[in-house]
Formats: sequence, structure tokens, C-alpha cells
Amino acid sequence: MTLIEQPSITATQTEASTVRYLNQYRCPYCQTEWQDGWDCGCNDRCPDCNKEIQPYESAWIEGESAKIELPVEDPASDYVTAEEVNRLFVVSYEIDYVHRVSVGITADSPEMAQQFAEQAFNDATIWDDTAAMPLLSDEYHEAEGESLVWECVAVAELPEPDYSVRQLKKEQAAMQVCRGLVEAYQQGETNGGSIDWSDLDQLIPVALRALGKTALEIQS
Repeated sequence: MTLIEQPSITATQTEASTVRYLNQYRCPYCQTEWQDGWDCGCNDRCPDCNKEIQPYESAWIEGESAKIELPVEDPASDYVTAEEVNRLFVVSYEIDYVHRVSVGITADSPEMAQQFAEQAFNDATIWDDTAAMPLLSDEYHEAEGESLVWECVAVAELPEPDYSVRQLKKEQAAMQVCRGLVEAYQQGETNGGSIDWSDLDQLIPVALRALGKTALEIQS
């Protein structure tokens, strides 16, 4: 970050009133900071990258009249503020994956085993993990020679997390409850078989998150 003390002396000058403004500037592009005296809280050009920047602070100073530089008018397209530079973006990337699922099947031949698996896939039951067709693996592998594609979209505000993120948070909360229960019972054994209710009560909010609920429903 560069701090520059810049005097107001150029070819274009005018007589100012007895009130002068000391403007503070910070360039969002190159991080240069400087101050300059004007007859108002107007924009100034960055001495390093020449971008037009508005002051983030203007303080008026009483004093004798002075020769003050007037800013040069520029097209509206060059007028960029720090707020406009720091916008919100949704950045995404895509990678090609291979989804590989393996199940166990008892059959008279490889052809019949594959036929059973294909039928279960068409019926959306291949992931049921039954005794007759146990689920052995459900994995994602990056495809060879995959292409990495990036996308960046400017948004007014960030959207709510989608189903995939909500489901991930539920699974994480469920695992946290499982670990908490095991630790509570282990601590109960250490205490002679007595479980502290406070160890279980603190798991209730986490369990509600895992179930996607906001309040505990108690049936009478």
C-alpha cells in the first residue's frame, strides 16, 4: 500500500471560498492512498493507476482562500467506486467424474447377475443394501483427462445453500450426535453407570439439525 502526499497544483485552477475540503482517497485497484485539498468532496484520480476514485472521507478546513484544482470531467464509464469493485460473486467449477457402484448378487451366470443388477437399477432399488443384494461400494472417481471448467457469476446477494449442502450438514450433525452419545455412555460407565442428562441435552439441538427440524416434537 502506497501513501502519497499530493499537492493541488495543476493547469486548471480556480478561486475557492474560505472553506476548503481535505479529501482522503484509497484506490481499490492498486491500494494507493493519498489526500488532496479541493473546494468540495469531489473525486480525484489515483496518482499511480489514473483511475477516478471518490473520497472515503472529506473534512472541511477554514482558512484563507487558496488556488484549488478542479477535477476534469470524465465519461461515466470511468466512474468506479470501491463499493462497486467489491461485489458478490458465485464461483463454481466442474470436473468430470465416473460414478461406480458395486453390489453382491447370487446367480447362475454372469449374464443373469448383470440382468438382476440392471433390473434393480431400473427399479431404483440397487442402493437399498439388502441381504439378497448388499451394497459393496458407491464411489466417485475423477475421469481420466477430465476438463476443469470454471464459472463466475456476479450476484446481488448470495443464494441459500442448495440440497447437496443441506444434506451434507445433516450428515455431519448426525455423526456429531453419534459421537456425543458414545462419549456420554462412556462417561456414564466411568461414573458408575450414571449418565449426566446435561451430556445428552446438549445433543438435542444437533439432532434437530440432523433431522432438519427447528423444534423437538413431543407426543403425549
